[in-house]
Amino acid sequence: MRLTILNDNTPSEGFLNDWGWSVLAEGKHRFLFDADTRGEVLANNSKVLEISLQNLDFAVLSHWHYDHYGGFTYIAGLNPGLRLYAPPGGRIEGLSVFEVIDAGEIADGVWTSGALDGFEQAVGVETPSGLVIIVGCSHPGVDRLTKAILEVSGYEKAHFVIGGFHYPSRRTLERLAKMAEFIAPAHCSGGEAKAYVRKKYPEKFMEVRTGSVLEV
Repeated sequence: MRLTILNDNTPSEGFLNDWGWSVLAEGKHRFLFDADTRGEVLANNSKVLEISLQNLDFAVLSHWHYDHYGGFTYIAGLNPGLRLYAPPGGRIEGLSVFEVIDAGEIADGVWTSGALDGFEQAVGVETPSGLVIIVGCSHPGVDRLTKAILEVSGYEKAHFVIGGFHYPSRRTLERLAKMAEFIAPAHCSGGEAKAYVRKKYPEKFMEVRTGSVLEV
């Protein structure tokens, strides 16, 4: 599976960048996880990366904060009627919003954690390397979201966890490290969390930024 970081808080030369998070996942299914704040960012960066954001199978929204859903109006223009799996609480004109409450399988080999605390979800994707977990901001805790995905998918351990960890405590990161082979703190994780994982778990740490392309 290929993961393309369309936007992260950490910029790269040649890309538009702002505070936000958006990932294109391409494997058995082709879907967008979160959509940054602005369609202009997604349009520009997908052009630079020479990828199309049309012909998506579905999309996933982690939670209803603008730095995660702001660009979905642009995505709706490219994919009218596209199904968006999202926690309760919002609508995007032009998309078919399917409210996610409970943990379960939303597509073959793709699981949702369910809306933890009624607010935020993560997804797990089955890959040849193992289970890849994508999170948004991890307000309920990246360790809790990861655990929920492991439980619903039946995996004992994640191959890779990527996304915003929301300035986690060291204890949270240590719990996460026990559940994942590789860790990529991004978006709202904060410099302290990145430095801690890099120093304590150098064999697990993976750095990502706007424009990163990962083959999993």
